[in-house]
Amino acid sequence: MWECNYGSEPIDMKLLVLRFVKKIWIVVLAAVLGALLIGGPYYLRKVTFGPAKEYQAITDFYMDYALLENGEQHTYFNQTTWTQLIGDDVFTDKILGYLQTEENTEAASVVVFVDSEGKNWSVTKDMLRESLYATMLSDTRIVTTTVTTNNPDLTMKINDALLLAMDDFGQEQKEIAGVRILQQPTEAELVKADVRTFRACMLGTVIFVFVVLLWMLCSFVLDDSVYVPIMFERRYHLPMLGTVNSKEMPPLFKKLCPENSSLLVMDEGVDAEKVIQAVAEKTGCTLKAVSVDGLLKDVECKRSDIENSNINQMILVVKAGNHNGKAIEKTLSICKKCDIDVKAALLWDADETLIKRYEGK
Repeated sequence: MWECNYGSEPIDMKLLVLRFVKKIWIVVLAAVLGALLIGGPYYLRKVTFGPAKEYQAITDFYMDYALLENGEQHTYFNQTTWTQLIGDDVFTDKILGYLQTEENTEAASVVVFVDSEGKNWSVTKDMLRESLYATMLSDTRIVTTTVTTNNPDLTMKINDALLLAMDDFGQEQKEIAGVRILQQPTEAELVKADVRTFRACMLGTVIFVFVVLLWMLCSFVLDDSVYVPIMFERRYHLPMLGTVNSKEMPPLFKKLCPENSSLLVMDEGVDAEKVIQAVAEKTGCTLKAVSVDGLLKDVECKRSDIENSNINQMILVVKAGNHNGKAIEKTLSICKKCDIDVKAALLWDADETLIKRYEGK
């Protein structure tokens, strides 16, 4: 009586590790593909086809606020106020005015600036609003302005105009007694782009490796192949003779298998003649090989013929690593229904490489 119980089958950690090592190249390939497929597009988007280089000039202004009648200073200008003011017409108009050349002294909404390389840059109010930023980092009396453009010459030109515009603004506001420059840049600095290509590559590697490992684990768990003899015995509770080259196979064969036994070959890719020849060399017994289809045809014979024939004692030949769990169950079920006694099983691997690898030999 055979019984298959996958649920209570213990995990063979050694076999699991050996199977994983056999397919370690898949994990390495997944890591490389993850880095390329996620890190590559990220690099192209951020660097190769990323935004143009930006240059910025940062200036610190100190505001001397006027005193009230009670001796306290005005504190009407806070961080939010400066962030809004720097983009208002009170600054943009003044900056555009200072950017105009001596030949063009009339007010204009667009000023064309020519950099050191002879390239023309159009400066408008909208462009200034995107380029200017002001804030208070800690002290309400210190205003930090930032000018950012795609050209270092243009950045410094706008920043110089901003210095003059800030001085004019201080003179126009009764709350401000004076404006002093604490720190003024001499040249525009290149803005370092926040490019994290390495992190993107690592993210792709982790995601792909995790998915592949999960897939491999599921495939290992769902794989119903037989790789080593002990797996068959644990799963089907039938004696396993081992392989034809196992040293325990000849004595177990003589003890468990009657002389009138036949080899039941069920897997595709198994050469029955080679199995018969290998068994004969090891045991000295020449057996008949029967396929599953042939077995069903023999069962159609009269019962008296079956009892006197050699099909009622079977040795099941199982091909190693062939994903044949369901086929084994079906074959054993047919044998049980036909009152055919499966005495033992023989694990077949033509060159023994698969079995030796998983047995650690």
